[in-house]
Amino acid sequence: MMHNVLKTLAFCSSASIALAAPAAAQDSKEMDSSSGIAEIVVTAQKREENVQDTPISIVALTSDALDQKGVNSINDLFTGAIPSVRTAPFVGRASAVSIGMRGLVPVDATQVTRDPTVGIYIDGVYLGRVSGLGMELSDVERIEVLRGPQGTLFGRNTIGGAISVVTKKPSGEMEVDMRAGISNYRGRSIAAHVNLPEAAGLSFKVDGLVENRGGLVKNPLAGSQDYSEIEKYGLKISGLWQIADNFSLLYAWDLSRDNPTSNYQYITATDQSVAVRPTFIQLDKGRVQTARIGVPVLENPQRAEGHSVTAEWELGDALTIRSISAWRKLASVQWDQDVGALTTWGPNRRFGRLSYARVDQDQFSQELQLIGDAGDFKYVFGGYYFKENGADTATVFSAGTLNATNSGITLFPAPTADAGTRVPDRAAVVAIKSKALFGQATWSPSSIEGLHLTGGLRYTDDKKNGRLTFIAGAVPNLSFNFASSRLDPMANLAYDFSKDVTAYLKWSRAYRAGGANTRSSILRPFGEEELTAWEIGVKADLFDRRARINIAAYDSKLTGQQVDFINPAFISNTETVNAPEKRKIRGVELDVTLAPVKGLILSANYVYTDAPTTPVRNIFTGAIEPIRANFTPKHAATFAVDYRFPRFSFGQLRANMNLDTAGNYYANGTVNFKAEKAMLLGGRVTLGDINFLDNDLEFALWGKNLTNTRYNLFDFRVGGRNTATQYNDPRTYGLEMRARF
Repeated sequence: MMHNVLKTLAFCSSASIALAAPAAAQDSKEMDSSSGIAEIVVTAQKREENVQDTPISIVALTSDALDQKGVNSINDLFTGAIPSVRTAPFVGRASAVSIGMRGLVPVDATQVTRDPTVGIYIDGVYLGRVSGLGMELSDVERIEVLRGPQGTLFGRNTIGGAISVVTKKPSGEMEVDMRAGISNYRGRSIAAHVNLPEAAGLSFKVDGLVENRGGLVKNPLAGSQDYSEIEKYGLKISGLWQIADNFSLLYAWDLSRDNPTSNYQYITATDQSVAVRPTFIQLDKGRVQTARIGVPVLENPQRAEGHSVTAEWELGDALTIRSISAWRKLASVQWDQDVGALTTWGPNRRFGRLSYARVDQDQFSQELQLIGDAGDFKYVFGGYYFKENGADTATVFSAGTLNATNSGITLFPAPTADAGTRVPDRAAVVAIKSKALFGQATWSPSSIEGLHLTGGLRYTDDKKNGRLTFIAGAVPNLSFNFASSRLDPMANLAYDFSKDVTAYLKWSRAYRAGGANTRSSILRPFGEEELTAWEIGVKADLFDRRARINIAAYDSKLTGQQVDFINPAFISNTETVNAPEKRKIRGVELDVTLAPVKGLILSANYVYTDAPTTPVRNIFTGAIEPIRANFTPKHAATFAVDYRFPRFSFGQLRANMNLDTAGNYYANGTVNFKAEKAMLLGGRVTLGDINFLDNDLEFALWGKNLTNTRYNLFDFRVGGRNTATQYNDPRTYGLEMRARF
């Protein structure tokens, strides 16, 4: 029932544009190169400030830049559109992703007992789980990518960095922004953002989204869905109450549904003999249009809902008190269809491994911030409370059995658990509480112009307790507890050589909480990771803001690294241990923007990561194995050209081309070869500012991976069986229309 109601609400918010009164639309100033490179205001240090005045390694992308790069969701970062951010799918799952930076990318971040290495924040609210991120970029003002440990102000599990998504607030003026698009693979999308006029100090905004796309690989089974289908829709309602000139309340509610199908798993290598190989299976050398055989492909339904209240009270010009209260709930189901890629072949053996996983999670968070100025000091003090309850369940099913001649399969009437009545294979529950006090102060002595000394400290008290509720269909007596109380400091020395050139030196420490591995047969607990890092950087706006060059170099050390090992006898069983060896990671991050002539913007982002292997003893085999930085190429870069043509009488023409590097990394610890290095070309041509009945129209033609480049997005090697591979998306292209009233 709610499924249909949500679709209807999202459609109605889009259709309401036809009934809205026209109002003036704001023109984007993002690419106004006539006055130099635009200033970008960020809130990386809890207050609004120019990104060039923020002495940390940070990339900020406005909504305009995201449009040009074709970034509409976290999954779009698979292509390397922001080279600092590394994202990867987990086996065949379309929505469960691992996100990392600076060589810290967890392979399996789907368990409720484990935490990520990069914190995701939406309007200041930390998201505890990686699933359910399909709607977060529905109407974005900007994305701030904070690289490196952020243990003081963004303290929950941010040893790799933080991604802060800032959405647009109600404007208080009658405004309508509508987009509708079509693309290949039967893609259809419509999004609407409606601002209502302010009345009695109240302003409201409604955002709606509906998006669908057909599969990338056809399933021969009649009546079943194809692989990599997309279906998502959602609704967000926000209200801003300006109670007084210095006091406001912002409430937001969002509800989204995401129903993709699993990605197709190619078989690119095998240890199994030809004698047991089914006749319909050949090793894949490239993309296919149709799957090797017809088996059930099921939707992966996810439902995410959240409420947040942000209160802001300005006590004069020198002090602001901010409160962020939020509650979120997630229900995520995954059905991974392997099409024989992870199974053992042979006559009468089970085939079409369907891995079922369900995560149910709810969280509550409360943050209080005091942001102010006192003489030569700027400060942020605050407290944070986070509570999370989660449950995950998993069972391995099969779709059917191979026949006696290995030439076909006999499908079961319904997916059948591999262990007969052993359902579920495993299930766990966890309760998490985190409390923190933090503070950061910057001293800019008036006697030494340009000098800024910053010190920060965060006290964190984390507690986790959980238990296995089922294992192999039985109720075990297995539980775990994790507790940690610690102080994490930060120090930063910055100096302004001029109003346009700043250099800084930063030292920081952050940590990632411990927990337990629910894939463990003994619910093996593991401890926390700790990362300390030095960072030095220079930020410069040169030649009257015609050139912006930001460079940062870092040297970090990871202690207590959490390492996973797969049981070679049973691939669903993994164990996590803290490696005694320390791991060192170094790197350089370079961001360059040029505005050489009016209308032309050139940009490049380059990331160098030196993350050597760490020798760790495998707890299953006893052998010393090299532990690598997964999904982390040594070199990654993006290049973009954006040109705004001289204005025509009928509108404004703009062209953008971008080139991203991808691949050249180890997909995970189960493979001994690197994914192929690839260059992905994308582009967008936009004709906008078209005046139609005093309204603003825009048409855009876009394309991603225009050369149809293929590389291994993910490889998973099962000992004694096969290598299952997922490829990046093929060439996609589409047409989009935008209307602003």
